[in-house]
Amino acid sequence: AGDQNLFTSLYPTLSQQLPREPMEWRRSYGRAPKMIHLESNFVQFKEELLPKEGNKALLTFPFLHIYWTECCDTEVYKTTVKDDITKWQNVLKAHNSVDWLIVVVESDAKKKNKTNILPRTSIVDKIRNDFCNKQSDRCVVLSDPLKDSSRSQESWNAFLTKLRTLLLMSFTKNLGKFEDDMRTLREKRTEPGWSFCEYFMVQEELAFVFEMLQQFEDALVQYDELDALFSQYVVNFGAGDGANWLTFFCQPVRSWNGLILRKPIDMEKRELIQNQEATLLDLRSYLFSRQCTLLIFLQRPWEVSQRALELLHNCVQELKLLEVSVPPGALDCWVFLSCLEVLQRIEGCCDRAQIDANVSHTVGLWSYATEKLKSLGYLCGLVSEKGPNSEDLNRTVDLLAGLGAERPETANASQSPYKKLKEALSSVEAFEKHYLDLSHATIEMYTNIGRIRSAKLVGKDLAEFYMRKKGPQKAEVYLQGALKTYLAEGWALLVTHTRKQLAECQKHLGQIENYLQTSSLLAGDNHLTEEERKSFCQEILDFANQQTENQGQKVILPMHSFAQLKTLHFDPPNAVVHVGGMLSIELTLLSHMPIPVQVDQIAIHVHFSVEKNSYRKTAEWLTKHKTSNGIISFPNEVAGFPLSRNNLPALELYEMYERSPSDNSLNTAGIICKNVHMLLRRQESSSSLDIPSGVTLEDGAHVLKCNNLILEPGVNKITFNTQ
Repeated sequence: AGDQNLFTSLYPTLSQQLPREPMEWRRSYGRAPKMIHLESNFVQFKEELLPKEGNKALLTFPFLHIYWTECCDTEVYKTTVKDDITKWQNVLKAHNSVDWLIVVVESDAKKKNKTNILPRTSIVDKIRNDFCNKQSDRCVVLSDPLKDSSRSQESWNAFLTKLRTLLLMSFTKNLGKFEDDMRTLREKRTEPGWSFCEYFMVQEELAFVFEMLQQFEDALVQYDELDALFSQYVVNFGAGDGANWLTFFCQPVRSWNGLILRKPIDMEKRELIQNQEATLLDLRSYLFSRQCTLLIFLQRPWEVSQRALELLHNCVQELKLLEVSVPPGALDCWVFLSCLEVLQRIEGCCDRAQIDANVSHTVGLWSYATEKLKSLGYLCGLVSEKGPNSEDLNRTVDLLAGLGAERPETANASQSPYKKLKEALSSVEAFEKHYLDLSHATIEMYTNIGRIRSAKLVGKDLAEFYMRKKGPQKAEVYLQGALKTYLAEGWALLVTHTRKQLAECQKHLGQIENYLQTSSLLAGDNHLTEEERKSFCQEILDFANQQTENQGQKVILPMHSFAQLKTLHFDPPNAVVHVGGMLSIELTLLSHMPIPVQVDQIAIHVHFSVEKNSYRKTAEWLTKHKTSNGIISFPNEVAGFPLSRNNLPALELYEMYERSPSDNSLNTAGIICKNVHMLLRRQESSSSLDIPSGVTLEDGAHVLKCNNLILEPGVNKITFNTQ
């Protein structure tokens, strides 16, 4: 307020000098003080710009009102300036504004042009007496501000210090009031009619203020609190405790154009939230884009990738909890575009060396994007043998329509996420190129950082893709690699699943012996259904019948996949017989097959020792191995597992509860394994993975035979006699 021409002449210097020196900002509630630079926006005084009662806007709040005058004549002061200041102050009082400052500018040029003037102090004293009362510091003098002199510089320094102090005092006071009002509003969230969108706008205004002060950490906290509050409401909704305002976010998904991270503020989505027209994906996209911007300012790009992965997985679950209608494939498009958008945003603020050194933070996004592109390929018929049909093409058109037009900020980029997705869905060849590029890049990243299990999992997806594309020879490499790892670490269910895929692959390749070996292991695998086991067993029996009829090639399969030797019972118990005596051997065999199997012949090879003292040696061996009554037991072994998990420590499982700090109610319950580092240790040596070859029998060994037997599922006892 006051002399506008005067202010205009001083504004360039004022706006340049004000933020130059930092100020210590002390806040309430014991928060640590911070050094900040104050940048102010000066606007001309108008009564209509003063905040109305109940207005919670902090960004447009006038923190300090300044009246500028260079009056040096008492008559002019009495006739015009005094009245003008009085009116100005009355307007401020009417709006409960107590933060103001009167600046009297002193100029030598003005003094020379005036003859009968009072000393400068008289005008300042009059203003202080008339308006300042006990607040004499609310009137300051600025001497020769446009001159380049030491006196002028000292005057500027004193004035700027005063201005910064008053500005910061006013800002801190009004900020505290704003935060108190915001807390009060948040505490009313259980009342009917409370709106999350309205509250969102209030707390975001606080974030904007912190961001302008370059207090990015404090700004990020505001968005994190909004994120946590919304997430809790969604969880409560899933538990049956739904808030009315959540219905706004349950609208069907009609647009899935992914995250937008190249704008500091996505005004379009912000407007949707403000008007309570935003979908769940709109809110989540906007909230994350603001968090991303602040994390980039804080130079924490790797946290962006970590948070992005959590966000994408959480959104999928939240849409299910809120029972939001989503067209098939729409969410896959949204996740794929979002993954690439985050990766490109990080690449834009980091150099190649940094990116290569922090692959562990970004590989999860690469993997998730690969997984979603694969889902889209299957959905749109781009992986089928015959290619997409008319229904698949219509679905692809609908999915691309939901992407909308490409955003202006990526229109000129040759490799934008939008262009990549559109190209990948355009043809079978383009899809294969993009999917293979992503898969191989992901496998390489996982391998480079030592996450071998994850690499094998992506490899299994690739094997499935190659099988669908009639390329079993390429699929076999990935399946064998995965199987070797799972066998080494004892993952029984994964071994079963991989063996099923491998069996199909070997069948297509015509690898008869390998296929029968895998089938024998699957026929005895308890993780499969009874019907599946029977079908694999029948495959072996059918092959055996064909060979009998056609006198074809013989295939030797290891015994351990069919049956397990449990015990040998010798009679006499010491297994020592005299010449002409009878030796009886009862063999207990556990059949792994799910159906009775006709066996032409079972033979055991024994070696008779005729050495001197052999009786004593046999007795010593039997004593050492603690046999009783001539029964020798064999250890339990899992078929197809060269490395048993039996030597690993037992699971140490503990219950875990998380309770609400406010009312001690149970939030989550779970089970945690405390010795996971012991159970998931990788095997350093792969030598133990080699399956032992069959034992070569001595030429002179005696053979005991039993013919035409039926091995029943489970325990079978077979007796051999020899003289």
